[in-house]
Amino acid sequence: MCSSGRGRSPRRGFGPCGAAGAGCAALAMAEKRQRAPAWALRDWRRRSVRTVITLALLAVILTVVGATRFVERVFFFPSRAPFPTPAGIEDVRFETPDGLTLHGWFAPARGVAPGERAPTVLHVHGNAGNVSTHWWFSEFLIDEGFNVLCFDYRSYGRSDRATRGMRREDVITDAHAALEYLRTREDVDADRIGIYGVSLGASVALAMAADREEVRAAVAGAGFSGWRRIANEKLPGLGWLLIRPGADATDSVARLGERPLLIVHGTTDAIVPFRHAEVIAGAARDAGVRVEVVSSNIVGHNDLVDDRAVRDAITGFFRRELGARAE
Repeated sequence: MCSSGRGRSPRRGFGPCGAAGAGCAALAMAEKRQRAPAWALRDWRRRSVRTVITLALLAVILTVVGATRFVERVFFFPSRAPFPTPAGIEDVRFETPDGLTLHGWFAPARGVAPGERAPTVLHVHGNAGNVSTHWWFSEFLIDEGFNVLCFDYRSYGRSDRATRGMRREDVITDAHAALEYLRTREDVDADRIGIYGVSLGASVALAMAADREEVRAAVAGAGFSGWRRIANEKLPGLGWLLIRPGADATDSVARLGERPLLIVHGTTDAIVPFRHAEVIAGAARDAGVRVEVVSSNIVGHNDLVDDRAVRDAITGFFRRELGARAE
């Protein structure tokens, strides 16, 4: 027990229980804190571990999301190099719902009487270059009695630049805008419009056509069956992780209903292997869609229409489904 001596009341902060007493009190409080119950320590540790795991998972998710956006951009290789417009082709421009102006080439069907509305093919091109490097995939149809429109996605050719990184939803939106433009033209029979997508453009074309009954028939040339599937073939083990699902050709063809589908594909295609055509065709058949597959063992990917049999198959299909003059 502490005493201040001579009966005087002790002064706080002084004497034997003064400063030393304050130190004793602080030490006692510290001891109380150090003697926290074991259950509290265990609970604290559990919460700390959960926090660390949560933060780690969040970091992984953010990394994957960022990587997904980056990898999706790798699907697109636009070129804005200057190019001339060939004689007889009209430069056209039209707007997208999000305010961009897209450029395309429109060629009227040869041999069609002035003022006559002709059947029209909307050509949706592949992932690299611009309209000038893809035009030859569809120009043969002009001599067969079809109008042809081939357009550039945002950031490609003379089209406006994208306001964000390229995404599949945006190029599908661009395809919708191209269809809307065609329906405004006096020389286009709006009841006889077909779509023809090549390579990546096949997935874009089919996704758009699935939502638009105005598209009477569809051709998929050298197309891949799914975005994740083709990515996983190029990046084994990573494609399924880095590429999100959606707008796959297999899902799109299942929604074509009574509208017919032609698939053309080279059996020696090293970029998009022929098995993708078989997978797309299987999905269409499972959904009751009328589908025809034409294969070629003399062409690969970028030379698909070098085979006359492929060109004849496309021409014959559109003649049957859209109607055009027969030779």
